[in-house]
Amino acid sequence: MIRISLFLLALVGLPALASVEITHASIRLLPPTVPNTSAYLTVSNPSQQDQVIVAAKADFAQKTEIHNHILVNDMMRMQQQAEVLVKAGETVKFAPGGLHIMLFGLKHPLVENQRQPITLILQDGSTQTFDAIIQRPSAHHHHH
Repeated sequence: MIRISLFLLALVGLPALASVEITHASIRLLPPTVPNTSAYLTVSNPSQQDQVIVAAKADFAQKTEIHNHILVNDMMRMQQQAEVLVKAGETVKFAPGGLHIMLFGLKHPLVENQRQPITLILQDGSTQTFDAIIQRPSAHHHHH
């Protein structure tokens, strides 16, 4: 009986095993008149097999897409990504000027330091939901 209980407990615990780990998740706080923003995060894959992120969703935005900045004819452009490969044992950063999650049509104004849930959808059908903290763009720009 104890073996069966432990087995069932193990089965119940399986969905909780994350195939990717998300850290440093943030959403860029922009003026309330701006309907779109972006989210940044670090995705680590501690597993032995590659993981592929195929989509993202956020209930507080009308549309969510994964984008990357790419160089086209000497100009940086945003391009939607169908998938993002996170190789086994590796980490992928979503950061300004690179990969990021675009949040289109915000349903309500964002509030600094508030947390909003975002879900990543993986190729195998599993999902990973995490909270991203809303932060002002970092003040690294120098004004002359």
